[in-house]
Amino acid sequence: MQKANLRETEFFYKFRDTPQNVTAIFTNRRLNAGFLNQTEENVKNNREIILSKLGLELPQLVCAKQAHSANVYIAEAQDKGRGSFIYDEAIINMDAFITKEKGIALSIFVADCLPVFVIDKRSGAIGLIHAGWKGTKNSIVKKAIIMMQQSFESRPKDLTVLFGPSIRKCCCEVGQEFLKYFKRGVDIRDDNLYLDLVGINYLQLKEIGVPDNNIFDSGICTFCQNDRFFSYRKEKDSCGRQMALITAM
Repeated sequence: MQKANLRETEFFYKFRDTPQNVTAIFTNRRLNAGFLNQTEENVKNNREIILSKLGLELPQLVCAKQAHSANVYIAEAQDKGRGSFIYDEAIINMDAFITKEKGIALSIFVADCLPVFVIDKRSGAIGLIHAGWKGTKNSIVKKAIIMMQQSFESRPKDLTVLFGPSIRKCCCEVGQEFLKYFKRGVDIRDDNLYLDLVGINYLQLKEIGVPDNNIFDSGICTFCQNDRFFSYRKEKDSCGRQMALITAM
């Protein structure tokens, strides 16, 4: 796994480890991109500001009603605009998107969970995955890549995978039950347990055949860097959401 090359802007960080036709970003806490703790009008305005900086428009955005599932959705042209500024129009019970459509902006919303960006350099397919502990437990990253193989003939060796900001093993203290959920990736420090979301997803990618040199990590802990990113663990119900977004043109 390599350290991601990021370009910081006023409202988001952009991955530089992508093909020229692919844009992959995650926002900071300057703008709340989620529907929690603000009006729909604020959501619309904040998302429009972010998208305008990327040369995109709100009707290109595709959003889900995330449910900490391991469900994967194939986004198509007719899905553009779903959930972009009306929450009830978002795609229900989904936590990962894949597509080969150009001009669709796949998005997920996070505040400690791990956003995982997937790019198939050969076929042009892209994916975006919301990997919280529940999705990770149920191998959502593997399931998304298997669906890319089945739907787009993607090959793991051709994939570039990017990890966005999330709570890291330095801060993600969990209960004893996590030893039942995970056979690896739970560290013990001073008699406390800490979950390594990034490490577990990294191992799942390796198991499915993604080369080590094709995996890039932002290295950002949302809990440690709560001054720059929303962290649900630290802020609880008052927390906003970062937007992770990927699009291919």
